[in-house]
Amino acid sequence: MARDSRIDTIRGFAMVTIIINHFSFLSAELGMTGPQIPTTTTFSVSSAAEIFVALSGYMVGMVYVSKPNATTLLIARAAKLYAWNFALFVTAALLTLVTDQRFNAVAHFTPLTSDPIQATTYFLIMTYGPFLLIILHLYVMLLVVSPMAVWLIRRSPLFLVIFSVTVYMGFQVCVRFYPELGGSPNPLEKSPWGFHPLAWQVIFFVAMAGGSVRLHDRAFAILEKQRWIFWVTLVLFISIGTLKTFLDIPRIPLTDHGTLGPARAAHAILVVLLYAGVVTVLKSHLDSLLFRSFALIGRHSLNAFLFSTVATFIGLYIWQQLGLGWLGYMIITVLLIVATWGAAKHWDKRKFAQALGSESINGIPLGARV
Repeated sequence: MARDSRIDTIRGFAMVTIIINHFSFLSAELGMTGPQIPTTTTFSVSSAAEIFVALSGYMVGMVYVSKPNATTLLIARAAKLYAWNFALFVTAALLTLVTDQRFNAVAHFTPLTSDPIQATTYFLIMTYGPFLLIILHLYVMLLVVSPMAVWLIRRSPLFLVIFSVTVYMGFQVCVRFYPELGGSPNPLEKSPWGFHPLAWQVIFFVAMAGGSVRLHDRAFAILEKQRWIFWVTLVLFISIGTLKTFLDIPRIPLTDHGTLGPARAAHAILVVLLYAGVVTVLKSHLDSLLFRSFALIGRHSLNAFLFSTVATFIGLYIWQQLGLGWLGYMIITVLLIVATWGAAKHWDKRKFAQALGSESINGIPLGARV
């Protein structure tokens, strides 16, 4: 079955947004002044992280549920991602050899310098991680329990949705009475848990159930016929963003990040619908260079995230050391996106070459065999 470029384009939107958001946040924390590059997050009560998690779950549902060895494949993928995340952790640890205290505090590297053995221990059990790495902890946890989700989906995708939403709602009720449930899972930090698995699982598993039935086929078909859905979504998005911007509300109720407040989760759904509407309304432009570039990054979104994480830390260090200011922030942000695109281009070419190689035996193309 042909791959739908619209999904890859949406994943690319999310990935580019994540790159901009991360560098904007970190550079601002280190003293960058001036306007930041606007993204959908700028006018949102949710962020691109929700879309990243949701589309990751969707792809798991679409790709793995139908495979007879789904459990083996999912555990293997979790183990591979765990190893890559540890490699990122080692990279962060090496960076602390040259970074200063302010950089370490902003990037959550401080535990690595104050108590490296304890920090490593908590990282290995996935209860501590430097900034940008903790979302990968969440992904590993979700992949590890995904075989149980596959078991439920094979009986009925609705069973998984009901179970996941029940766990989410139960957690939301409990955390309102016992806020400490959303606190840091380690004694190294006082901040809340960045991505509480009992909350964030709902985005992943509900999307996984949707992926198992290729929900996007029906969703895009509806959006094609009912274009008004996109325009209503756009008006809602702009209205919420306008209210947030002009009212300057410091903290909107039920939009907690770590515990994925219900209003935040609802807004994330709105943004996904907005992205889906964009690629539907502009379907005739998907072959343009811009949209193909987004789709290219989206096809390799996980690798792009891993690559951009290291690139962001290095770019931030260079920006800080050279005191590049606002113009440097703009230039490095663009370079991060271009570098990620270049890496995705390389991965695409390598994947294509491997596919060609698998279609031949002893140097004879399969198509030529009689």
